Amino acid sequence: MRIFFVLLLLFSKAVVAQSLLWEVSGNGLKQPSYLFGTYHILKDSYLDKTPTVRSTFTKSEGVVVETTVDSTAMLSMAMRAIMPGTSLKKLLSEADYQLVADEFKKTTGYDLAMFNQMKPIMASTMLSLGYTEKEVDTLRQFSGQPLDLYFMIEAKKQGKVLTPLETMDQQMTYLLDHDPVDKQAADLVRMVKEKDDMQGEGKKLTDLYLAGNIDGMWELSQQYETKYGDLSYLVKERNQNWMAKLPALMALRPTFVAVGALHLPGPDGLIKLLRKAGYTLKPVK
Repeated sequence: MRIFFVLLLLFSKAVVAQSLLWEVSGNGLKQPSYLFGTYHILKDSYLDKTPTVRSTFTKSEGVVVETTVDSTAMLSMAMRAIMPGTSLKKLLSEADYQLVADEFKKTTGYDLAMFNQMKPIMASTMLSLGYTEKEVDTLRQFSGQPLDLYFMIEAKKQGKVLTPLETMDQQMTYLLDHDPVDKQAADLVRMVKEKDDMQGEGKKLTDLYLAGNIDGMWELSQQYETKYGDLSYLVKERNQNWMAKLPALMALRPTFVAVGALHLPGPDGLIKLLRKAGYTLKPVK
């Protein structure tokens, strides 16, 4: 769950104005672009409460997202998730397997046996989604498509230029291959044993996001890393890669950039990196 926790908001201590939406101007841009931090499991009716986000999206000519859905890549992902020569039953003790299996069935409604040949991170992700849907009541008030998917679909409908910052294959490398499967298995067991703490952190994250409190999100993510290990590869490395692409994209046309909120704040966040590159960023309320 440690990876999924960050992916949800994929959000130092330097104080940043509290906003999820930022105007990007200067450094030769003829028209401003906008940077928006998403919450990957939040549904698009949330935008009814934030009309400024919708209006800046509508007036932008280009849309940049983390990745776009590709059916071929989805098939490749399914193949890469398989563990040849081993299984969850082999990676876990009999007692731990039963512990996880019982929790998995209760939370997701599925038998863990369906995931026996898959890398443990897949079961962790399913459990995490199940915990979030059951415990975070505030998310249930929203309906529609997940925000990132909504921006992709609407960009195509409105004839905007849609550009992914990464391929699905690159994203799956971060998810499936960064940690060896034995560590993924250990993390899965730990997630089940410490589910109460993790569920509480998920609720805090949701509340902070809905309040637009990116400083609070950052602080919580730092606490999480202190407890569960370094996750900078999910944010720092990717932000640096994206900075090699964003200036050219924003120079071409006014662009709406939608990425996980964790990518915005902090010393290696996009807000600071864009300012270092010469842009002016100001929060939009």
